[in-house]
Amino acid sequence: MPKELIYLTNLTELYLHSNKYLRLSIEVLGPTWSEVVRGEKAANAQDILNYYFRVLAELTPLNEAKLILVGFGTVGKTSLVNRLIHKSFDPKSAKTEGIQITKWPMCLNGSEDIKLHVWDFGGQEIMHSTHQFFLTERSLYLLVLNGRQGHEDADAEYWLELIQSFGGSSPIIVVLNKIQEHPFDVNRGALQQKFPNIREFIATDCETGQGIDHLRVAIERETDALEHLRDPFPASWVTIKDRLADMKANYISFEQYRDICQADGETDYGAQDSLAVHLHSLGIALNYKDDPRLRDTHVLNPHWVTNGIYTLLNADELAHTKGELEAASLSRNLDPQNYPAERHGFLLELMRKFELCFRFEEDEHRYLIPDLLDKQQPAAAAEFDPAECLNFRYEYPILPEGLLPRFIVRTHVLSEHQLRWRTGVILTFEGNRALVKADPQDRCVSISVAGPGASRRRLLAVIRSDFERIHRSFKFTPKELVPVPGHPAVAVDYKELLVREEHRQTSFDVFTGDGLLTLTVRDLLNGVDLEGTRPLTTAMERHSQALRLFFSYSHKDDLLREQLETHLKLLQRQGLIQPWHDRRILPGDDWAGEIDDNLNRADIILLLVSADFIASDYCYDIEMTRAMERHEAGEARVIPIILRPVDWRGTPFNKLSWLPQNGEPVVQWENRDAAWLNVETGIKRVIESKLSR
Repeated sequence: MPKELIYLTNLTELYLHSNKYLRLSIEVLGPTWSEVVRGEKAANAQDILNYYFRVLAELTPLNEAKLILVGFGTVGKTSLVNRLIHKSFDPKSAKTEGIQITKWPMCLNGSEDIKLHVWDFGGQEIMHSTHQFFLTERSLYLLVLNGRQGHEDADAEYWLELIQSFGGSSPIIVVLNKIQEHPFDVNRGALQQKFPNIREFIATDCETGQGIDHLRVAIERETDALEHLRDPFPASWVTIKDRLADMKANYISFEQYRDICQADGETDYGAQDSLAVHLHSLGIALNYKDDPRLRDTHVLNPHWVTNGIYTLLNADELAHTKGELEAASLSRNLDPQNYPAERHGFLLELMRKFELCFRFEEDEHRYLIPDLLDKQQPAAAAEFDPAECLNFRYEYPILPEGLLPRFIVRTHVLSEHQLRWRTGVILTFEGNRALVKADPQDRCVSISVAGPGASRRRLLAVIRSDFERIHRSFKFTPKELVPVPGHPAVAVDYKELLVREEHRQTSFDVFTGDGLLTLTVRDLLNGVDLEGTRPLTTAMERHSQALRLFFSYSHKDDLLREQLETHLKLLQRQGLIQPWHDRRILPGDDWAGEIDDNLNRADIILLLVSADFIASDYCYDIEMTRAMERHEAGEARVIPIILRPVDWRGTPFNKLSWLPQNGEPVVQWENRDAAWLNVETGIKRVIESKLSR
């Protein structure tokens, strides 16, 4: 690329993903254009250019990669690691709890030294939902099976779907382990046809050593072929990486990380951030500086994080409380030497970030981990008669572990004082109730909404909005199905209905088991969609038309912000707004810079006013001041929303139009849904006014 590009200071986005000869890694390039259109945050163009021209000046191949072992418990993953790396076997080796990380120095082609970071994932079921946050693309996978249970083909499909969902096109070696103890095989041809990333099937036995040398050769071959193994690194980055790897501490502050970078010659903050993203992707050092709650901790020992989280998930105390966690209980369940009290908040906030838990509204020191809820479906679920409800269904090639628990976390403001269990939840919204439950055997999620006919679609729209955001983290797209009213066992593909509508087909026949039934396309679609929410425009068009909406709020009001955002999901599904708040900051971003950038680009700025908001130096002195400057210049519209009672007389925004109506604080409304509906309506009026200009 011409170096003159570096002088294009107004260039904000740059997409170079199909230019493989530039040798720019995905950590540098960031999301693709299509991913940005779907809501991801584009990489900073100047950071990409700075990295590119720095790399041209000083090339050093990275020569490091990630090897990930997955499989159910007791299949022998840890024994394989010991055989491959240490050439040893211990029949009494302890099972892996959480994730075990080992470095494997390797010599390729007789002369090239490389390093594999081997991640051995524990096979216990409770851990599968958390593993997905560490299953990464650009890795080599070993899927380890054994024949002890007799359902190895089903096990293979389960894990291969999971790898494909989170590991993308990463190569896979399927290991048929303990082959002497329980001889078995799988349908190799069928699996390879369905999962073309499978490179080889290898039978092994750790006790006798059978197949170990063959497996080692295959790992070396596939590692050598990894596309990004030899990504060029600036020499100073290699020095910093090695310095961090040699440190004995479990974590350091991000400022300490910056000091180390400075000392080793990397003075550019943007380059330091890019390096942090690379180290995070490789699993060398985990960095969550994207989140204001986590930014001060730079984890040098990834096992410190994984062990802490998995220790909590497996604690006997949480099994008895069905997932209810007191913040004070961390001291009873974690080693105080490795997990001092001042780091407990970091682990809890990281679990919130991973959507593993949420904080109770009435007590900020109590959390719920939905993955540990009771398995039993309550009798109240039977109250939802599909024949009397508005129904919708998702079908999956594999039902990801943790899907429903993640949904419960995302929608917890709608299930306060309602029933929750591990595979389902009952929600309430504006006088309607919904049953959302997963069926692992049928690999589907069913939704039934009961209540006044006209408003049921609003709750369904909120539910679908949350599932759509969760689905973005998968590499597959679930099938959306619309059950036929009066015939809940008969369902029509939602995308098929959209295509029929696009081609002006008004009706069609389906076979119900008793005969043919004529269905009206528009009636079926209007039954599940709110007006204006159907995807009749492209994602790119919706992205360009939506107004940018910025939340300025105190983190003490996080729950109220979540409640408001739930109501605004309806406007978001209509393509009217792109909401943004500081929880949306992406890994590697400068959090203060990201806030300023989004505040300066916002079309509408919501000030969520409370005593904590006014007392916050950042909210009041920085965000509010800049918001009012843009409001008075006619660049943006500021809307104050009073959450809790506070004396706002004399504030710079006291003469603006307040929401809810008459300035009555949201928390003082007898019906909270009515308060938020009033706020939503007021915001929609502002949106319509701006769009009509």
